Amino acid sequence: MTIDIPPSIAEYLNQNIKGRIALIGCRAQDVENSFKCCEYDIALLDPNDPLDRVVELEDSVIEFLNFSSRGNQHWMQLESMIPIGYKNMPLFSPSFSSANVSTDRIFMGQAKKMIVNSLFNIERADSHKESNVELSSLHLKIAAYHLFEGILLCSGIRPMPTHELNQIRTLDEPNEAFATAIKSGLECLGIERASKTTINRSYKALKEILREEDDKHLIFSKIEYLLANGLLADCYYFIGKVGMKYLHRKNNKFAELYPKLSKLTFDLNLDIGLLRKTSLLLKDSCKMILKS
Repeated sequence: MTIDIPPSIAEYLNQNIKGRIALIGCRAQDVENSFKCCEYDIALLDPNDPLDRVVELEDSVIEFLNFSSRGNQHWMQLESMIPIGYKNMPLFSPSFSSANVSTDRIFMGQAKKMIVNSLFNIERADSHKESNVELSSLHLKIAAYHLFEGILLCSGIRPMPTHELNQIRTLDEPNEAFATAIKSGLECLGIERASKTTINRSYKALKEILREEDDKHLIFSKIEYLLANGLLADCYYFIGKVGMKYLHRKNNKFAELYPKLSKLTFDLNLDIGLLRKTSLLLKDSCKMILKS
């Protein structure tokens, strides 16, 4: 399979890249449903390639991701890659990327890891429900995000944060365990509260959280695109997902140090009765999926 890329990107590649490269991400995996705001993720596959970086051109954005030294757990990102031929490198066979690697096994391994992470966060939520309701609610939301990643990976689908809610909603005939888990997860995240007012409040808090991050402009452009195009539920979901990944990078300490920003970013529900019910539903869903 080949794909057309914007002339500005082709020119940049010709002038700055010398090794084997491939298009990955939603521009390769799900071209029809990619958004105008989505960057072109380009995998760098040779050891002498530069480090990860973002390049903003006039009409598009490139994110270079170096895979030459990554472990097998990262190879699933290359499953749907489209090799790119350009001035310094003709098209190559992508078969080398999966040598000695079972993509199905990697997907299932990662899926199990996500479900276990979900259970871990449910336990943390339960441990805080009497002493810190906000932290308990936060861990339940993180558990729901991990649960959804696990469901997609179990289904052989690589989660893509900007499109993840749509990936979940369009799963082809999910089994009973998945269907129950999806219902519980959506209730936990509070997708029905995705109004412009709520999103603007969460977005303002997220901007403060990410103010020193190098990729903040890329993230903000996606949020603004989703909001401008009326994709409120997807935008609400994406803001929470971005916030979760930031917390992980900070070892979850940010939520404890800056509870107000975390509460606003994640639109936390502080109804103790609902949190207890949600915890039980998510826990049952995780256990059901692990048994299936």
